[in-house]
Amino acid sequence: MKKRRLAGLLSAIMLIAVFATGCNSTDSTASGTSKAAGELDKVTLQLKWLPQSQFMGYYVAKAKGYYKDEGIDINILPGGSDIIPEQQVYNGVADIGVTWVSSLMKYQSQGWGLVETGQIFQKSAMLLVSKTATGIKTAADLKGKKVGSWFGGNEYEIYALLEKNGLNKDKDLKMVQQDYTMNQLIKGEIDAASAMTYNEYGLLLESGIKESELNVLNMNDAGVAMLEDCLFVNSDWIAKNEDLYVRFLRASIKGWADASADPEAAGKTVYDVDKSVSLDHQVYMAKEVAKLVVPEGFDAAKIGYMDSAAIKQTADLALKYGLLTKEATISDATFNSKYWETATKK
Repeated sequence: MKKRRLAGLLSAIMLIAVFATGCNSTDSTASGTSKAAGELDKVTLQLKWLPQSQFMGYYVAKAKGYYKDEGIDINILPGGSDIIPEQQVYNGVADIGVTWVSSLMKYQSQGWGLVETGQIFQKSAMLLVSKTATGIKTAADLKGKKVGSWFGGNEYEIYALLEKNGLNKDKDLKMVQQDYTMNQLIKGEIDAASAMTYNEYGLLLESGIKESELNVLNMNDAGVAMLEDCLFVNSDWIAKNEDLYVRFLRASIKGWADASADPEAAGKTVYDVDKSVSLDHQVYMAKEVAKLVVPEGFDAAKIGYMDSAAIKQTADLALKYGLLTKEATISDATFNSKYWETATKK
């Protein structure tokens, strides 16, 4: 009798141990594989450029543990002049990328299976800046002048601005290759220079030039703005990782909301990542980027919202001025907001 009771007790203990092992040692992942309890999903994000406040939302989300809260171990890859985010994502080096919408459209038109899944910048940051001494107060005043551009996809808003104001880019002025400093404008080698609100315009001010000594042509005010920083993924990857991406997006939006509400703290966070520029410049950048992510009158709860009209305007300008050779396909296969809608659902 005692032997049977002991055998039954041992069997019960073994069943409890097996059950506990099955419940606590592994978790099921979206792809159907198993992982150890508490293990984070690895996600790699490819930036368009070097670590700077242009990307502050992702750095703030990482620093504050928002990705970890969503079960994600984030790896943020810096960009550079020789790194193309679209290639990185398409080839599987990164899971998610940051690029300009016009650039993404170019690769989509070539048959690359890439889809935009979130629009971080709601406005264009592109400016044409000149010294007041040149007398360039309107786009029409660019006639006969030397105008700087970085080209490489950065010139199309300028082309649209010129044509809208009756200027031929090849005959009425001289387009000049611009470097990544503002020295050509400072030295008077060009009359007008391309500048991003959050970077090069600040460099001019830091050089000692006063705002009162500068004239600015803003692409948003001129009605020729093209969308810039967006999030995109490989269509094959998102098909297998929808839940993971929604979690990534939810954490990122939270980081962007915090960064936009307190850009000084965000600038410090980015500065601590890579001290390649001064703290003051990172903070300046952060304040200006916040104006693009949450423009005046824009609901901060809609960070990442994809405006179909703005996407269409970007596509139309890209086609008209030669960035695209055929009309962009705007559908759920190329621009899909359902992940954003899920991530922001209350």
